[in-house]
Amino acid sequence: MENFLLSLSSVIWGLPSIAIYLFTGLRFTIKSRFFQFRHISIIFKRTLGSILKKEKKSDVSSFSAFCSVLGACVGTGNIVGVATAIYSGGAGVLFWMWVSALFSMMTAYTENYLGQQYKCKDRYGVFSGGAFSYIEKGVGSKTLAKIYGVFCLLSSFTMGNMIQSNSVTESLGNNFALNKTTLGVLLTVICFLIIKGGVKRITRIQTFLVPVMTFLYLGISFYILYEFRGNIFPSLVFIIKSAFTPKAINGFGVFKAMQYGFSRGVFSNEAGLGSSTIIHAEVDSTGELQGMWAIVEVFFDTIILCTLTGLVILVTDAFKLNLFGATLSIKAYSVIGDVGGDIISVVTALFAFTSICSCAFYGEKSFSYLFGKKFLIVYRIIYGFLIFIGTVNPPKILWTLADIFNGVMGVINLFSINWIGKSVFSGFASRMKNKE
Repeated sequence: MENFLLSLSSVIWGLPSIAIYLFTGLRFTIKSRFFQFRHISIIFKRTLGSILKKEKKSDVSSFSAFCSVLGACVGTGNIVGVATAIYSGGAGVLFWMWVSALFSMMTAYTENYLGQQYKCKDRYGVFSGGAFSYIEKGVGSKTLAKIYGVFCLLSSFTMGNMIQSNSVTESLGNNFALNKTTLGVLLTVICFLIIKGGVKRITRIQTFLVPVMTFLYLGISFYILYEFRGNIFPSLVFIIKSAFTPKAINGFGVFKAMQYGFSRGVFSNEAGLGSSTIIHAEVDSTGELQGMWAIVEVFFDTIILCTLTGLVILVTDAFKLNLFGATLSIKAYSVIGDVGGDIISVVTALFAFTSICSCAFYGEKSFSYLFGKKFLIVYRIIYGFLIFIGTVNPPKILWTLADIFNGVMGVINLFSINWIGKSVFSGFASRMKNKE
């Protein structure tokens, strides 16, 4: 079964999929006249530079949505995802993550703009948006929107749930010799109580935890890189060589580096999947502003945090130990002593925890779109049960399943935004010129 799933994942994340991701990002980058590069000052001024300004009254603020999206992908995607990518595809995956992220910034902008443009009141009178809305209303296919909803639901169970809970037990259980069953029960109960409180409770938790954990993570990463600063330049050279060498010394080729670079990059920043649009649509805002927040998310998530993790793994030579996932990351950060491993274990566990909470909301929206809110308690019970199951499941199988579900979501979403995305950039250049 594992070999079959690996083969299926390789097909889904084959050259056609990579080409679609590159084409989409490049298309919208050109249509926006390289907006993410030329107007970087405007983007940061309108987003992080305005977090103290009073926004329109809504259940979720732009900054809360930003923290919730980062909470869903930062941590396991950056700390564990990068480690699994290097294990599976070699050091060259980092280069292709960068390429993917730089162009995917405009993919993220486009999908979040559309998420605002097509949001509408659902059958319960509540404003709802995201990929479901623009696939159904923009593309004009409710069937395709339903298929997307099914795979988004499955992704919430794997990428957003079991992989995260597995990372919690791997990080805390192995490093602190804690009982994994006890951890699983405790994690399940806490997450269920938070999820039961809905989007308001989830975003409040994320707005507090994500900035604290991120600064802690940045601090220890920069400290290790300073201690091993002599290895940074050779590691960067090694990344570039590995990205283009047909058959690298470590046995990984260009295609494998591209495959895992793109798939793990998408897992990390979610650009192209359409999932981040679900939480951004809860903000009473404009498509333009939420698109800018999405650009910042991709930049911060992949260009900064994924790079830091990858460099720490490379400069410390931890990648030579043939370790997988959280174990590899913990080993790399343990070079400064047990305190390094302890800190990264706790940070990984906490980020995984925030991911479980954020992705539960994605799953709830998918479930509600497919089956209505009447049986929402059924989803929450299943989700809670899978949190516990994930604590004991083999991580490699879970990562493969997540790649498959993400791949199908991505294909549907990319087709949709390419179909209707032209409207996003109508008069775009003149609007940006007025803001300069």
